[in-house]
Amino acid sequence: MIAAESKGLTVGNRVYWRGDAADCGRITEMSWDAVTVAWDNGRVVRVPMVIYAEIQRTSAKLGAM
Repeated sequence: MIAAESKGLTVGNRVYWRGDAADCGRITEMSWDAVTVAWDNGRVVRVPMVIYAEIQRTSAKLGAM
């Protein structure tokens, strides 16, 4: 995800890690420098802005999972 795309993130958005649509989670918190993601595998991780390139928003179809 590039900086321009990250500006569209909001709490509740579904995201996935490193292009793996099977590795999904939901954004639960946001701050100026990071997002917190509750991953479907049970982990909750704070993702700093410097590694936003590793996450991508899911499509509407994937977000319905």
